[in-house]
Amino acid sequence: MTQFEPRCSAESLDRGEALHATASLVSAWLLIEQPGAWGPDALTESGFPPEIGRELERRSRGVRILLIRRRTESENGLTYFKAHSGAGGSEPSLVSASLTEPETLLGIDFASLARGEVGEGTTVDRPIYLVCTHGRHDICCADNGRPLYRAMSEMLPDRSWEVSHLGGDRFAGNLLVLPRGDYFGRVGATEAESLVAGYEAGRLSLSHHRGRSIQPRSVQAAEHFVRESEGLRGLDDLSLAEYRRFTDDRAEVLFVSPGGFIRVQIGPRVVPEASYLTCRADQQGHPVEYEIFSMARE
Repeated sequence: MTQFEPRCSAESLDRGEALHATASLVSAWLLIEQPGAWGPDALTESGFPPEIGRELERRSRGVRILLIRRRTESENGLTYFKAHSGAGGSEPSLVSASLTEPETLLGIDFASLARGEVGEGTTVDRPIYLVCTHGRHDICCADNGRPLYRAMSEMLPDRSWEVSHLGGDRFAGNLLVLPRGDYFGRVGATEAESLVAGYEAGRLSLSHHRGRSIQPRSVQAAEHFVRESEGLRGLDDLSLAEYRRFTDDRAEVLFVSPGGFIRVQIGPRVVPEASYLTCRADQQGHPVEYEIFSMARE
């Protein structure tokens, strides 16, 4: 896209692109506090030592590495977090630790973290909120993310962070909540208070919920349709009992709900109209949306 064309987030909104089933697929996380400017590739183009960043990337199979920062630097020094969002039967978990030297991070057991073992650190027993403001990656993240972060930091200064590229730039302002891995999109600064109040009380803002990162996209879509149909907003109102893919264009998902089992058949549909999916894209692409074939109680 050129600088004279509409932003990707504005175009996505104008064409009515669905938010649900667009969360990145991630179970394990490493968040590294790095103040200052971030380049397009934040981990290797910031004040963080690039050679350590490249080595962490090399080792980090199954773990998503993100940079975080705050509006003001902490008097207690830098921090890093390790998180797992609960895939594979484990419970979501989050720990923090002081980052005295970047080399400390080379001692992380990434294989264990990917399996759900967060290791040593101070247990964090309340959610943290991560707002993508990575304007050097996509300008929409700066335009829409920075006002959202300012609002979040005023409400929850100790639990709100700016974060590097999350994915889905066209859905900015993007918000990730850990440790569960809930993605939210198109969140405006004026909507932050109600979204956070609901989440803290154990409820999802379904109109902004992009999905949970531990679930395949078909499951994210099926959960959205069930929640919408049944009026379910509680974080734990649905749990995944079974997921089967029949073909590339159809899957079956079985949920446990407060009223019993719900079975859904669902599949992807490529949107025929091409569009720019990010502001930095030099070619148009085709978003994927999902359609439901059947939903029945058992």
